[in-house]
Amino acid sequence: MSSEPVISISGKVHYLSRIGLSPNTTLYVSLLDVTLADAPAKELAQQVIENAETTGLNFTLTCRPADTVPGHDYAISARITHNDRLIFATAKHHPVFLDVANLQPQEVLVSPIG
Repeated sequence: MSSEPVISISGKVHYLSRIGLSPNTTLYVSLLDVTLADAPAKELAQQVIENAETTGLNFTLTCRPADTVPGHDYAISARITHNDRLIFATAKHHPVFLDVANLQPQEVLVSPIG
């Protein structure tokens, strides 16, 4: 068992539509290094929650401090799919500051697609 320290980011994904999620809904939440605007974001952590309609939209992402770089910009991205079809996704940049001493629970808003 490793005693290496980790950064743990918890939170909840929200959507404003007043509808319940259908069966077979999956939530994907990722922690991304978004520092380079002209390059794909680097994924540091991901959580996949199947049957999100019953298990909920809470998440916990963990990464190693050694995988982060001081001065880089980090963000959380979330999406919800139903039978592999995208139905909700983060529409706005959701920055996260990886200051372990002051890391707050995150509230991530997703918007309907289509």
